Amino acid sequence: MSSILDTSTLYSTYGQSVRSTTASSLEGTLGNVNDTTSDDDLMSVCKNFEAYFVQKIIEEARKTISQEDEEEQGEYMKYFGDIQNEMYANMIADSGSIGLAQQLYDSMKTSL
Repeated sequence: MSSILDTSTLYSTYGQSVRSTTASSLEGTLGNVNDTTSDDDLMSVCKNFEAYFVQKIIEEARKTISQEDEEEQGEYMKYFGDIQNEMYANMIADSGSIGLAQQLYDSMKTSL
């Protein structure tokens, strides 16, 4: 019997929904880029893509952590870990240290 405080199913459903929405939103935004898109909007889309890409890399890297470490964290820490991954990815994309957004911007700017 499931407890009211059992958050694993709720967290799993929420996580799948967020990932699907984020990917769909990013795909839709990239699909709407055209020759009338401002430079700032284009760079914003490119940074969003880089942040999404970096977040997926961080998530995959965290999967290499042993199961024992994950079990000690609990459900709430797993949830906040996802938020932390997103924040790290956004900070990395904003810093420009990887340069993927700039390369994507340059490529898209020349092809528009």
